Amino acid sequence: MKFFNLEMIDKFPFEHFQQRKPYPWFDFEQFLTPEAFQILHDEFPPLDLFEYHENIYRKGQRPHNRYYLAYEVSVYHHPAEKPTAGVVRKQDLSENWQNFMEELEKGPIYRSFIQKALGPQNYSIRYAWHIGKSSNEVSPHKDATTKLGTHIFYFNTSQDWKTEWGGQLIVLEGKQVPGIAPDFQDFTKETTISNMDNHSFLFKNNSDAWHGVKALTCPEGKYRKLFNVIFDVSR
Repeated sequence: MKFFNLEMIDKFPFEHFQQRKPYPWFDFEQFLTPEAFQILHDEFPPLDLFEYHENIYRKGQRPHNRYYLAYEVSVYHHPAEKPTAGVVRKQDLSENWQNFMEELEKGPIYRSFIQKALGPQNYSIRYAWHIGKSSNEVSPHKDATTKLGTHIFYFNTSQDWKTEWGGQLIVLEGKQVPGIAPDFQDFTKETTISNMDNHSFLFKNNSDAWHGVKALTCPEGKYRKLFNVIFDVSR
């Protein structure tokens, strides 16, 4: 299967992305081929593999409650642990997700694209799936300095999610209050990123990379679904 929209990658405005203020970000529509998006959507890992994170401490900020699933190793568990949920091994994914992970980890197309987008800095990569339910939110924050950037692939469609339920990531600009725990109204500008129908969001972290997701209002049994490719600064 061809996973990536090569025409979009070939036309990506690397210079514009890198110079964007207050931080580099890009909202992709159709980064994945339609066929790849549909089958990865249909074979998204089942909820029973996830662990629910509730009220996990975040220094000075509201917790980010959600269902969480790490690939192979979780930052929330010691490597020697064998958690009963929250970590998935490659062999436990569907064959198509296994092939997608192979492309991300070893394929030249995605690696070359990311190296051009994020620059020559050394990084390691980890992967995690998130599922959000009603009332879950991602309060305004910027990522730890140990993160170089993140590529978020959204796996909802207009058939299983409604815009009015929320779930859209919000790029925040113009912080007007001090400290590390602002609220959405404490910024002068919001830019909303779609979370449906083969959208994905790439950003490079810096000291101004504020973003968040307002509380979901979906009915019971409906879930916001995404997959993160996380680039950590190598030490």
